[in-house]
Amino acid sequence: MGSPRSANDASPPVKPHRARFPRWRAFTWVILAFNLVMLIWAITGASTGKSCKGLVGDPLTQCQAGQVGTGIGVGLIILLWALGDIILGTLWLITRPHRRYCPACGNQMRRDVAQCPDCGFDFRQVQTPSRPGWGRPGGPGG
Repeated sequence: MGSPRSANDASPPVKPHRARFPRWRAFTWVILAFNLVMLIWAITGASTGKSCKGLVGDPLTQCQAGQVGTGIGVGLIILLWALGDIILGTLWLITRPHRRYCPACGNQMRRDVAQCPDCGFDFRQVQTPSRPGWGRPGGPGG
């Protein structure tokens, strides 16, 4: 058998895969959709440029200006993409739900639940490891 898990163990136990799609938070799907839209936008923007082959004079100058404009536009799309990912990623981390896993059955639940609704595991009976110095006079908790 494996080693016993503590109630504060951060790694989730292995559960059988039930759903066709992962059970991600809704905000994770928003980030995925944002990245997909930005990818399509960047590819579409980059593919709009036309070839300047065989052009001379003013038409060549205009075509080259259009290619430069396309390059600037795609660069701005990529910059907006990166900034959007930074902002969305930060918001995703800040709004992360406070959940824990039951060490007995692997069910995921809120941290404020005292007993697992699936197997009845009582989190109040679990001894939490104390930190050195906590709770002593003069220490961080005392």
